[in-house]
Amino acid sequence: MLDTSKFDSSKHCNLCGTCLSSCPVLNLEQDSAIAEKQRLNSGQSSIVLEKCTTCLSCDLYCPNGFDPYEMILLRWNERYQEKGLPALARMVMPGDPASIWRQLYPLMPTDEQELIKNWRARDGKTGQDILLTGCFSAFSPYLTMTPLLAGLIPYGDERNWCSGGHIYQLGLLDVVEQVGLRLQAVFSELKPRRVVTMMAAEYAMLGKILPQRFNTSFDFEVVPLEHYLLDKLHSGQLKLTCPVNKRVAIHDNCFSKAAGDAVWSPVRELVNACGVKIIEMQHNKGDALCCGFGAAAGCFDLLDLIAQGKKRLKEAEATGADCLVVYCSACYFIFSVVRELVGSKLEIYHVLELLDMAEGRLPLHRTRRRAFNIIAIMSANITRMLLQGKARQRFKIDLTIIQGAPEPVDLDLKADRLCAFYNSFLNNPVMQNPFSLSLLTTLVRLLLAGRRRFSHG
Repeated sequence: MLDTSKFDSSKHCNLCGTCLSSCPVLNLEQDSAIAEKQRLNSGQSSIVLEKCTTCLSCDLYCPNGFDPYEMILLRWNERYQEKGLPALARMVMPGDPASIWRQLYPLMPTDEQELIKNWRARDGKTGQDILLTGCFSAFSPYLTMTPLLAGLIPYGDERNWCSGGHIYQLGLLDVVEQVGLRLQAVFSELKPRRVVTMMAAEYAMLGKILPQRFNTSFDFEVVPLEHYLLDKLHSGQLKLTCPVNKRVAIHDNCFSKAAGDAVWSPVRELVNACGVKIIEMQHNKGDALCCGFGAAAGCFDLLDLIAQGKKRLKEAEATGADCLVVYCSACYFIFSVVRELVGSKLEIYHVLELLDMAEGRLPLHRTRRRAFNIIAIMSANITRMLLQGKARQRFKIDLTIIQGAPEPVDLDLKADRLCAFYNSFLNNPVMQNPFSLSLLTTLVRLLLAGRRRFSHG
């Protein structure tokens, strides 16, 4: 049974309100911040539990180091224990038939399907330097088709739940505990020399959150991808001889705040070495806003996700940058999807793609097609929820599945019919033209505008 007392900082909190008055999302006046923090501490209903975007900034703002974000997670965990999760959450629950992974793999080209199969396999990977790809990297596995990662053995399986990262953000604390136990078993088999994490979330979970909060220990070195790449740059293994000559904004993801400048500085050194001009957004590093994924944690509403993603893209556009550079696979897919839905012209690049260009290679950059693959999956799941009562039911996660025996490596590549229909519709020439896409973005904007009027009405 998980001891949740370590997430309860109310006994230490002196109600200064700094965490919520400094919050870049809530922007509360001091008196309101103190009142909401008091409500949060006492377990009462609070606007924080609806509006928090899980950006982790509040932990940095607390002058006493009392981790107010963990208090939010505790309250969300209590809500989950009482009510379960809304049906929409199934899309980010690995192994669920409605998950994006299960429905996306059949839509991928063959080269990416083969990558996923190879990532899942454990044979021949014992005692190696492992590239832990992370479950959201499976949405864009083509990012790893680069010589930049030579020397690392990719291992990734969405059934490892991103090392608990995204469900930690949702407050599913008992689930995270079980994921930690699963990872101990997985890594005791792999016995890696070191693990290079492709996502900051997994670096934070393996190196800090799981050991400190869930008493889950690992006996290998955990290295963020940015450090691995920077070492190659300093050793001369990276030959960045083709300046990219772009103005770029950098999006700092939520979990990067768990490491702070140990991640922010290497990212900027790598990006700067590509021959670009970095233009910082208004909110960056410790103040950085969420890409949109965490914005759905409060109410599990896709419109909240889209609205927050749009807000962040607008902030990047305001800098005059040509592109937005990210170093998180989840942010990469969220921004790619939101970009198409709101009609943004800002190009999205992963730092690996930028480095590829600086070495003179043209990255695959399948973001647009993949974005519409995921929009098709979202459309299919929403359609089912509208038409089927069972698809709308709240649920709880079966913890025994997490600790269950591993499934076969081969993927079920039978496409879901409804997803295949939407995918064919969205990716055909009739839809892929400026007029049809403008209609789609207009519809999304009307929905967002209606949501704003309703929420302020």
